[in-house]
Amino acid sequence: MSATQTYGANIAFIEELYDKYRNNPNEVSASWREFFNDYQPEAAEVSEEEQQEVGVATVAAVAREATSGRAEARPHVPPPVPAPAPVPAPAPKPTAVPAPAGQNAVMLRGAAGKIAQNMESSLTIPTATSIRNIPVKVLEENRRVINNHLTNQGQSKASFTHIIAWAIVKALKNQPRMNSAFASQDGTPARIDRPDVNLGIAIDVERKDGTRSLVVPNVKRSQSLDFASFLKAYNDVVRKARNNTLEISDFEGTTVS
Repeated sequence: MSATQTYGANIAFIEELYDKYRNNPNEVSASWREFFNDYQPEAAEVSEEEQQEVGVATVAAVAREATSGRAEARPHVPPPVPAPAPVPAPAPKPTAVPAPAGQNAVMLRGAAGKIAQNMESSLTIPTATSIRNIPVKVLEENRRVINNHLTNQGQSKASFTHIIAWAIVKALKNQPRMNSAFASQDGTPARIDRPDVNLGIAIDVERKDGTRSLVVPNVKRSQSLDFASFLKAYNDVVRKARNNTLEISDFEGTTVS
């Protein structure tokens, strides 16, 4: 079994990281270094024909040694066959999400319906994250200007996360279809068009007993807020999560996270 058959569409990403690992192992994380410690892409891609060719060449070499008197004839020992790479366990099959009550479901047919089906099927395929570095000089300068103003007003500073979250809200106002959801109605894929952007915020919370959990409350109707109101609502949600005072309503209607 080849590495491509084993890892599927992720092989390009794995090979990219493997090149970095070969040049400098410290360029990849500890988990990837452990993975690449016994990773053998060449061995994983040896075909049956190539294995047979290696066996024939070995037999020929032994025969030449025996004929020339330089070595005694030895029984042919077949070359070791590399063990197949472990195959990842298949992900559980996703279940269809019914359309929420009281919301208008638009039936998706033709190409749009097929895309929705492919998107559901893609949930069973292992994925990889590819990271790219982009210049953020303008973002850094704008954050400095904003924080100077907030400091003069006696308010807490804005982080890069605040600004990026605000940029997502503004982008969704211009591209509202990105805020849509997919559901199944009577066995047919459907699109749910949401009127509001309820921005979900993933927050790592430490409990009193020392255990940690991830909660995702949301800033409701983010698209209707200006930046000052958004910043206050965002910080209020984080504060309530840290103080363990979140309510059920803080989680209802999360559409983007």
